[in-house]
Formats: sequence, C-alpha cells, structure tokens
Amino acid sequence: MLKKSIKAKGAVFICQITEDFLRVIKCLTAHNSKRQFVGLEAEAIPQDIDDKRLTEKLAQLFKKLGYSNNPLIVSLPRSKVTCRYLKVPTQIPEEIEKIASLQAPRYLPYPSEELITGYQIVSTDKEGYAQVNLVIVHKDVVERYIRILRTLVTTKITIGLSSYGLVNFFNYLKPEEPKAVMLIDIDWQQAELAIVSERKLLFSRYFKFDASRPLWENLFIDEVTKTQDAYLKEVARKAPGKIMVTGAGKIYPGFAEALHKQLDLPVEVLPYDKINLTNELLDKILISEHSFAGIIGLGLKNVEENLNLLPHDIKEKNKVLAQHKKRLRLALLISGIILILFLSITKNLDNKSQYLQQLNLEIDKVAKDALVLEEIEKRLQFMQQRCSKKLSGADLLYELHRVIPSQISLVNLSYEEDNQVILRGQTPELNSVFAFVAQLGKSTVFKEFNIKVRYATQKKTITGEVVDFEVVCAKK
Repeated sequence: MLKKSIKAKGAVFICQITEDFLRVIKCLTAHNSKRQFVGLEAEAIPQDIDDKRLTEKLAQLFKKLGYSNNPLIVSLPRSKVTCRYLKVPTQIPEEIEKIASLQAPRYLPYPSEELITGYQIVSTDKEGYAQVNLVIVHKDVVERYIRILRTLVTTKITIGLSSYGLVNFFNYLKPEEPKAVMLIDIDWQQAELAIVSERKLLFSRYFKFDASRPLWENLFIDEVTKTQDAYLKEVARKAPGKIMVTGAGKIYPGFAEALHKQLDLPVEVLPYDKINLTNELLDKILISEHSFAGIIGLGLKNVEENLNLLPHDIKEKNKVLAQHKKRLRLALLISGIILILFLSITKNLDNKSQYLQQLNLEIDKVAKDALVLEEIEKRLQFMQQRCSKKLSGADLLYELHRVIPSQISLVNLSYEEDNQVILRGQTPELNSVFAFVAQLGKSTVFKEFNIKVRYATQKKTITGEVVDFEVVCAKK
C-alpha cells in the first residue's frame, strides 16, 4: 500500500469497459518513473446499455477522479481479441509487423485491412528466427472504444491487452520468478488465464463461469486443465510449475486449496497490498467482487509500441504530431538560445568601455598591495630554497645524538651526501638495535630514507656478550 508520498510529475488514467462493468483508475507517475495509484471509480452497467449512455457514465467516473487532458490507457478485455504464438523467419521489427498483418486473416475471417495487430517478441535464435506472441483484434472493436471515449480530450491514448496488464502485475510482485507460471485472474463470473515465462506472455485464454452452480469449482478447474493442454500443444512441451491466483478482492474460500489438490501444483495468491495503493483504494478493491489486477498492471508499466492496438492511421497521425511537437520545441529552444546570446552580446558591447574603466581603477587600487605581496613571495621562495637544501652532516649528527638510545655505542658512521648513511655500533641487547631503527623511522631528518638492519651479530668479549650491528639508511 501507499506508505509515503513522493513528488509526482503527471497523472495517468487507465480504464476498462466490459459487458457489465466499468473500471477507471488514476495513478501518478513519480520522477523515478514509479507509479502510485491514488484513485478508483467503478460501476456496474446493464447489458442492454447503448453507447451514448455508456459514454455519459464513463465521463462521470473520469470527472470524479479529476481527469483533465491526461494520458489515457484503455485495457482491452481478453474476450475481444485473438492471440497466437508464432515462429517467424526474421527478427527485424518492421518485417515482423508486415508478417503479423499478413498472418492475421488466417485466425480471424476478415481482410487484413479490417484487422489490427500487435506483437511481442518472446525470444530469438541463432538461425534468425523469432518467437512472437501475436495479438489480433477487429478494427470495429477498437473504433467503438474510441467513439465511447470521444468526449475525453486527451494528449495521448494507448490501447493495451488486459493479459499484458496481468503479466505486469505478476512481474512487479514476482520479479525473480524462474519457472513458467500460470496466472489466473478471477473476475465476476469470468476468468482470464495467462502463462508467463521469463517475464514474457506465452499464452492466454478467457472463459466464463457461474459460481452459483453446484460444483462450479470442478468446472473451473476443467477449464484450467484445458488451458494447460492447449498451451502444451501450441507453445511448449513443458508444463507450468506453479499457479498464481489473483483478481476479485473476495477470492472464493478454499479455491486455491482445491486447485492445489486437483492439479498437484503449488498455488499462491498474488496480493494487492504489495502495490503502491492508497488505503482507501485498497479497501475498495478488497471488498469488490471484481478484479482490478489487469488495469493496475497496465498502469505499472508503459505499453510497448508494438502492443499498442490503436488503428494504424491514428498511430501514424500521433507519430506525425509527436514529431511536429518535437520540432516545435527544438525550434523554440534554438530561438531562445539565439535571443539570449544576442541580448548578452549587445549588453557586453554597451558596457565594454565602462567595464574596462572599472578594471583600470581596480588595478590602480591593488597595485600598492601587489608590492607587498611580491615581497612576501620573495621571502617564501627563500624559505622554500632553505627547506629543499640537502641534508648536512651537522643535521645528521645532531639527529643521531637526539634519537640514539643510551645502550648503543656507535663505532663507525659513513655518510654519502644525499644518498646513503651507514651506521655501525655495539649494544648489549639486540632489542636496542630495533628500538634504534624505530626511532630513526620516526625522525623527520630520516623521512626520505629506507632504513633496515643489514646485520646484527652477537659475540663474546672480555667484558661480556655484545651485539655488533650495521644499519643502512638508503635514499628513497
């Protein structure tokens, strides 16, 4: 559910018109491209309602949600379209679009000019083929929707299949699901089934049912089995490994368990409360006998252009209009830049003499201060030269006198100027040698030297045991 608000840059509306129900959802598009659903209106309609009255009812729902020239997504019910899984000998979108248009009359008995097609590339292979999910709808169906929505002034309209909304809903909640999954969206006395693999729709089907009939669950499960058999025959040989159920807020009690027993597959319910919904909207959905998963899913992600089921001529007009707007914005931007540059150059020319005069005055003011700074610079240069002077023998002897432990006696000192220092000596204890080396390492005089013990040898003398050692300090 919606837990915190984020700044939104625009509202998008999604609607669906079925035979007996109207649904309209409002969502806000955030700056991070995430969608938040903030409004919902729904209303049952009589089956004999005419398009004029339907338009009026739909306009009332949009008005309640504050619609004002916003982008609109229309969810086309699965019952209105035909879907086929095809293998085509190309992977080029333009060629696939032509093949889809030519193949469409094979599945609906109408001329190609009366059909609208959309497609999604499911996969490709090394031989240059592409597996495509083809969507076909009669032009009259889409044009009727456009007429019903004619009272809405919209900047952009998109028509997408409800099955892809259901897939988006699932992908949002289960983004990492590795198996092929069957989705079941239960609505009021009708259901939509979709099989998804690797986030792509492979197969979908729609059927009606009557929950008031005895043993309706068995009839429903028979339809699920038919769907699985058709999928195995037309698309793939491997059956789905899981079932996901969603839809009406009042999911029928025990239905998921019945599915699990009959089909021997894990069954899981896809919840609405994991979507960015306001509390009020979530409560409306949970008490409803209708499903909102499909239209919510279409709001979660923009519909791919290849799946936009607008008529071709409207698509082309929209493209031309979008290009015109783009050129207009570019022309305005260039004009603005030229105007700003012209004003800037004009102002610079007008003020140039005054600016130069001001610079001369400022130079005169800082000239005296510059003399003082020059003197300071000379002193700094002198100090820098002093600091960069090579290490002297006096500095070396003084530093050794300061850091050498009392237990150590230096026997010999060899100093090659600015190159190497060799120290030989004696001490009763070996630890004193290492303490001496540690002190040298901390000394600022020896910071430019690598210090190491060349040898430390223990030997016996008349006065006792001593350690002869040699420490080499080499310039880095």
